[in-house]
Amino acid sequence: MKCPNCQSTRIRKHGFYRDKQRYQCKDCARQFVEQHRPNLHQQNSTGVEERIDRYICSISTPASDLLLSLQQETANYPLSQMQPTMAQAEFIALSLRSSGASRVLELGIFSSYTTLSIAQALPSDGVVIASGVAGKHLEVARDYWQRCGVAANIDFQIGSGVELLDRLLTSDLAAFDAIVISGLKHQYPLYYQRAIDLLRPGGLLFATDILWQGRVLSPDTYNDDFTQGIDRFNRELAADARVRVSVLPIGDGLSIALKL
Repeated sequence: MKCPNCQSTRIRKHGFYRDKQRYQCKDCARQFVEQHRPNLHQQNSTGVEERIDRYICSISTPASDLLLSLQQETANYPLSQMQPTMAQAEFIALSLRSSGASRVLELGIFSSYTTLSIAQALPSDGVVIASGVAGKHLEVARDYWQRCGVAANIDFQIGSGVELLDRLLTSDLAAFDAIVISGLKHQYPLYYQRAIDLLRPGGLLFATDILWQGRVLSPDTYNDDFTQGIDRFNRELAADARVRVSVLPIGDGLSIALKL
């Protein structure tokens, strides 16, 4: 087996991803699954019968051609299935549009169609501050931001979500209207502990993939960092008296929290 990024054969097992063995390269740290099959279409929602999921999709407003094109163009990259589903991105964008949000923080992007959906939902002077890693997928994302006319509304910062949050906490920037958590799953609790202080009262916090293909039902059985991190985040969010929380079975689960 070779690393899809650097072709190194120095590989170690690194937990599981959606019931598939995940590996990590000892040389470049890239994580990947052995048999990655990109899904060019919307992923089914966890726990929802496939034909029901298809029907829901058929009666929802479809994503724009450019958003679908961006999804397809980045689907072949390793671990691209870790990104939010199109349904999640559309729901988040609709919620932001209806709430009148203009300042949004997104922690962890991949193909960035969520970022693009958010930027298109904001007013002309709105801004999305986003964090993520560099790579070819980011070059593709920037091209689509330009083509959709929202590049000026997206402040992308390379690096980890935790680092970005720590910088923002020491800045004098205004609080955010909404925060989207969709980065490294084992860091969800760290994201939340910082993000809640950056969210204005009445602001919305979204977190994707919180069902983790049902692994959160038996976190001790899987005992990997991602499952443990999501389970801990879910419990901490539910117990936090500062927010009201609703969880929807959209994609791999979506939490929506309103800061009181």
